[in-house]
Amino acid sequence: MNGELQDLCDLALSANRALKEKSVLETESAPYILSRKFIFSEQFGFAGSAKQWFSVSVKRGMHAVNLIVPVKYEKRGHLGFANESRAYLVLYRKDRGPSVLAPFWNYDQQKKGWNITYREREWVDKPVEPPVFADETEAFEAVLKEIEDLAEEIHEPFFASRFSTAGKILAGKAEMEHKRTAELPEPYGRILEAVTCSDVFGGMGSWNDCPPFEARKIGRGEDYERLSDELLRCSRACLMYAVNTCYLR
Repeated sequence: MNGELQDLCDLALSANRALKEKSVLETESAPYILSRKFIFSEQFGFAGSAKQWFSVSVKRGMHAVNLIVPVKYEKRGHLGFANESRAYLVLYRKDRGPSVLAPFWNYDQQKKGWNITYREREWVDKPVEPPVFADETEAFEAVLKEIEDLAEEIHEPFFASRFSTAGKILAGKAEMEHKRTAELPEPYGRILEAVTCSDVFGGMGSWNDCPPFEARKIGRGEDYERLSDELLRCSRACLMYAVNTCYLR
Protein backbone atom coordinates (compact mmCIF):
# COMPACT_ATOMS: atom_id res chain seq x y z
CA MET A 1 0.00 0.00 0.00
CA ASN A 2 1.09 3.57 -0.67
CA GLY A 3 3.21 4.73 2.29
CA GLU A 4 1.21 7.90 2.83
CA LEU A 5 -2.03 5.95 3.03
CA GLN A 6 -0.43 3.25 5.17
CA ASP A 7 0.66 5.73 7.82
CA LEU A 8 -2.82 7.28 7.96
CA CYS A 9 -4.34 3.79 8.35
CA ASP A 10 -1.94 2.91 11.15
CA LEU A 11 -2.64 6.16 13.00
CA ALA A 12 -6.41 5.76 12.70
CA LEU A 13 -6.41 2.11 13.77
CA SER A 14 -4.01 2.70 16.67
CA ALA A 15 -5.95 5.75 17.86
CA ASN A 16 -9.33 4.03 17.73
CA ARG A 17 -7.97 0.98 19.51
CA ALA A 18 -6.47 3.14 22.27
CA LEU A 19 -9.73 5.08 22.58
CA LYS A 20 -11.69 1.85 22.92
CA GLU A 21 -9.31 0.33 25.45
CA LYS A 22 -8.71 3.64 27.24
CA SER A 23 -4.98 3.11 26.87
CA VAL A 24 -1.96 4.99 25.56
CA LEU A 25 -1.30 5.03 21.83
CA GLU A 26 0.90 2.20 20.57
CA THR A 27 2.04 2.67 16.98
CA GLU A 28 5.22 2.18 14.97
CA SER A 29 6.20 4.15 11.89
CA ALA A 30 7.77 2.53 8.83
CA PRO A 31 11.61 2.41 8.62
CA TYR A 32 11.63 5.03 5.85
CA ILE A 33 9.88 7.60 8.09
CA LEU A 34 12.40 9.76 9.94
CA SER A 35 9.97 11.87 11.94
CA ARG A 36 6.34 12.80 12.48
CA LYS A 37 5.29 16.26 13.62
CA PHE A 38 1.70 17.17 14.51
CA ILE A 39 0.62 20.82 14.39
CA PHE A 40 -2.59 21.44 16.33
CA SER A 41 -5.26 23.93 15.38
CA GLU A 42 -5.89 27.05 17.45
CA GLN A 43 -3.39 27.72 20.27
CA PHE A 44 -2.34 24.17 21.12
CA GLY A 45 1.11 24.20 19.53
CA PHE A 46 2.58 20.97 18.17
CA ALA A 47 3.56 17.44 19.15
CA GLY A 48 6.79 15.72 18.19
CA SER A 49 5.38 12.19 18.32
CA ALA A 50 2.17 10.28 17.64
CA LYS A 51 1.87 9.36 21.32
CA GLN A 52 2.01 13.00 22.37
CA TRP A 53 -0.45 13.98 19.64
CA PHE A 54 -2.91 11.36 20.85
CA SER A 55 -2.59 12.40 24.51
CA VAL A 56 -3.27 16.07 23.73
CA SER A 57 -6.12 15.19 21.37
CA VAL A 58 -7.85 13.06 24.02
CA LYS A 59 -7.60 15.95 26.47
CA ARG A 60 -9.28 18.09 23.82
CA GLY A 61 -12.22 15.66 23.71
CA MET A 62 -11.34 13.37 20.80
CA HIS A 63 -13.52 10.25 20.90
CA ALA A 64 -13.20 8.80 17.38
CA VAL A 65 -10.94 9.00 14.33
CA ASN A 66 -12.03 8.40 10.73
CA LEU A 67 -9.88 7.80 7.69
CA ILE A 68 -11.25 9.55 4.60
CA VAL A 69 -9.94 8.57 1.16
CA PRO A 70 -11.26 9.69 -2.25
CA VAL A 71 -12.67 6.74 -4.20
CA LYS A 72 -12.20 8.31 -7.65
CA TYR A 73 -9.16 9.97 -9.22
CA GLU A 74 -8.95 11.66 -12.59
CA LYS A 75 -5.30 10.63 -12.94
CA ARG A 76 -4.62 7.29 -11.25
CA GLY A 77 -0.96 7.50 -12.26
CA HIS A 78 -0.40 10.31 -9.77
CA LEU A 79 -1.05 7.90 -6.89
CA GLY A 80 2.58 6.78 -7.09
CA PHE A 81 3.83 10.19 -5.94
CA ALA A 82 4.04 11.74 -2.48
CA ASN A 83 1.29 14.08 -1.32
CA GLU A 84 -1.11 12.92 -4.05
CA SER A 85 -3.41 10.60 -2.08
CA ARG A 86 -5.69 13.44 -0.88
CA ALA A 87 -6.43 11.27 2.16
CA TYR A 88 -6.81 12.66 5.66
CA LEU A 89 -8.08 11.92 9.16
CA VAL A 90 -11.21 13.40 10.74
CA LEU A 91 -10.97 13.81 14.51
CA TYR A 92 -14.36 13.77 16.25
CA ARG A 93 -14.45 15.63 19.55
CA LYS A 94 -17.03 15.93 22.29
CA ASP A 95 -18.95 19.21 22.61
CA ARG A 96 -17.49 20.65 19.40
CA GLY A 97 -17.28 19.99 15.70
CA PRO A 98 -14.67 17.74 14.09
CA SER A 99 -11.24 18.78 12.85
CA VAL A 100 -9.21 17.52 9.92
CA LEU A 101 -5.65 16.18 10.11
CA ALA A 102 -3.82 16.21 6.76
CA PRO A 103 -0.24 15.02 6.04
CA PHE A 104 2.58 16.57 4.08
CA TRP A 105 5.57 14.37 3.24
CA ASN A 106 9.04 15.86 2.71
CA TYR A 107 12.03 13.77 1.59
CA ASP A 108 15.42 14.28 3.25
CA GLN A 109 18.05 13.64 0.57
CA GLN A 110 20.92 13.35 3.05
CA LYS A 111 19.24 10.97 5.51
CA LYS A 112 17.33 9.11 2.78
CA GLY A 113 13.99 9.19 4.54
CA TRP A 114 10.76 11.09 5.00
CA ASN A 115 9.66 13.73 7.48
CA ILE A 116 5.89 14.01 7.85
CA THR A 117 4.03 17.06 9.08
CA TYR A 118 0.42 16.47 10.09
CA ARG A 119 -1.47 19.76 10.24
CA GLU A 120 -4.85 20.04 11.98
CA ARG A 121 -7.56 22.42 10.79
CA GLU A 122 -10.99 23.06 12.24
CA TRP A 123 -13.89 21.76 10.15
CA VAL A 124 -16.71 24.27 10.45
CA ASP A 125 -20.43 23.41 10.19
CA LYS A 126 -19.96 19.66 9.74
CA PRO A 127 -21.59 16.68 11.52
CA VAL A 128 -20.38 16.09 15.06
CA GLU A 129 -20.78 12.30 14.86
CA PRO A 130 -18.89 9.91 12.55
CA PRO A 131 -20.79 8.59 9.50
CA VAL A 132 -21.64 4.92 8.96
CA PHE A 133 -19.37 3.26 6.41
CA ALA A 134 -20.87 0.60 4.12
CA ASP A 135 -19.46 -2.90 3.68
CA GLU A 136 -18.69 -3.32 -0.04
CA THR A 137 -16.66 -6.51 0.15
CA GLU A 138 -18.98 -8.37 -2.25
CA ALA A 139 -18.48 -5.74 -4.95
CA PHE A 140 -14.73 -5.75 -4.21
CA GLU A 141 -14.55 -9.52 -4.61
CA ALA A 142 -16.50 -9.37 -7.89
CA VAL A 143 -14.28 -6.73 -9.50
CA LEU A 144 -11.13 -8.57 -8.40
CA LYS A 145 -12.30 -11.60 -10.37
CA GLU A 146 -13.16 -9.55 -13.45
CA ILE A 147 -9.90 -7.64 -13.48
CA GLU A 148 -7.94 -10.85 -12.88
CA ASP A 149 -9.50 -12.28 -16.05
CA LEU A 150 -8.56 -9.13 -17.96
CA ALA A 151 -4.98 -9.28 -16.68
CA GLU A 152 -4.69 -12.86 -17.92
CA GLU A 153 -6.15 -11.92 -21.30
CA ILE A 154 -3.58 -9.12 -21.84
CA HIS A 155 -0.73 -11.41 -20.67
CA GLU A 156 0.03 -9.71 -17.36
CA PRO A 157 0.55 -12.74 -15.07
CA PHE A 158 2.04 -10.71 -12.21
CA PHE A 159 -1.05 -8.54 -11.86
CA ALA A 160 -3.39 -11.49 -12.45
CA SER A 161 -1.69 -13.25 -9.53
CA ARG A 162 -2.04 -10.17 -7.30
CA PHE A 163 -5.75 -9.88 -8.04
CA SER A 164 -6.27 -13.62 -7.55
CA THR A 165 -4.46 -13.60 -4.19
CA ALA A 166 -6.41 -10.56 -3.00
CA GLY A 167 -9.68 -12.28 -3.87
CA LYS A 168 -8.67 -15.44 -2.00
CA ILE A 169 -7.64 -13.42 1.07
CA LEU A 170 -10.94 -11.57 1.00
CA ALA A 171 -12.82 -14.89 0.84
CA GLY A 172 -10.76 -16.39 3.65
CA LYS A 173 -9.10 -18.91 1.31
CA ALA A 174 -5.50 -17.66 1.64
CA GLU A 175 -3.21 -16.86 4.53
CA MET A 176 -2.37 -13.27 5.44
CA GLU A 177 1.30 -12.29 5.18
CA HIS A 178 1.37 -9.18 7.37
CA LYS A 179 1.34 -9.44 11.13
CA ARG A 180 -0.42 -6.10 11.62
CA THR A 181 -3.45 -7.21 9.58
CA ALA A 182 -3.50 -10.76 10.92
CA GLU A 183 -3.86 -9.40 14.46
CA LEU A 184 -6.92 -7.29 13.65
CA PRO A 185 -10.44 -8.55 14.44
CA GLU A 186 -12.30 -10.45 11.72
CA PRO A 187 -13.14 -9.63 8.98
CA TYR A 188 -11.29 -6.32 9.04
CA GLY A 189 -7.78 -7.77 8.87
CA ARG A 190 -8.62 -9.78 5.76
CA ILE A 191 -10.16 -6.75 4.09
CA LEU A 192 -7.09 -4.61 4.77
CA GLU A 193 -4.76 -7.37 3.55
CA ALA A 194 -6.77 -7.70 0.33
CA VAL A 195 -6.69 -3.93 -0.19
CA THR A 196 -2.92 -3.92 0.30
CA CYS A 197 -2.40 -6.85 -2.06
CA SER A 198 -4.48 -5.27 -4.84
CA ASP A 199 -3.01 -1.78 -4.52
CA VAL A 200 -1.42 -1.72 -7.98
CA PHE A 201 -1.83 1.94 -8.91
CA GLY A 202 1.40 3.90 -9.16
CA GLY A 203 4.02 4.94 -11.69
CA MET A 204 6.49 2.96 -13.76
CA GLY A 205 5.88 -0.79 -13.64
CA SER A 206 2.43 -0.41 -12.09
CA TRP A 207 -1.02 -1.33 -13.44
CA ASN A 208 -1.08 2.23 -14.85
CA ASP A 209 2.00 1.61 -17.03
CA CYS A 210 1.86 -1.08 -19.76
CA PRO A 211 -1.54 -2.78 -19.09
CA PRO A 212 -3.72 0.02 -20.59
CA PHE A 213 -1.77 -0.16 -23.86
CA GLU A 214 -1.95 -3.95 -23.94
CA ALA A 215 -5.71 -3.78 -23.33
CA ARG A 216 -6.21 -1.32 -26.18
CA LYS A 217 -4.31 -3.62 -28.55
CA ILE A 218 -7.04 -6.25 -28.19
CA GLY A 219 -9.97 -3.84 -28.05
CA ARG A 220 -10.39 -3.97 -24.27
CA GLY A 221 -9.34 -0.39 -23.51
CA GLU A 222 -12.76 0.66 -22.23
CA ASP A 223 -12.94 -2.45 -20.03
CA TYR A 224 -9.52 -1.64 -18.61
CA GLU A 225 -10.66 1.87 -17.63
CA ARG A 226 -13.99 0.69 -16.24
CA LEU A 227 -12.50 -2.12 -14.16
CA SER A 228 -9.59 -0.01 -12.92
CA ASP A 229 -11.98 2.71 -11.75
CA GLU A 230 -14.20 0.15 -10.06
CA LEU A 231 -11.26 -1.61 -8.39
CA LEU A 232 -10.04 1.69 -6.98
CA ARG A 233 -13.53 2.66 -5.82
CA CYS A 234 -14.23 -0.69 -4.14
CA SER A 235 -10.81 -1.03 -2.53
CA ARG A 236 -10.91 2.49 -1.08
CA ALA A 237 -14.50 2.05 0.13
CA CYS A 238 -13.52 -1.23 1.81
CA LEU A 239 -10.42 0.42 3.27
CA MET A 240 -12.54 3.09 4.95
CA TYR A 241 -15.05 0.50 6.13
CA ALA A 242 -12.36 -1.68 7.72
CA VAL A 243 -10.32 1.09 9.34
CA ASN A 244 -13.28 3.09 10.60
CA THR A 245 -15.41 0.17 11.80
CA CYS A 246 -12.76 -2.15 13.25
CA TYR A 247 -12.74 -0.65 16.76
CA LEU A 248 -16.19 0.88 16.99
CA ARG A 249 -17.03 1.41 20.65
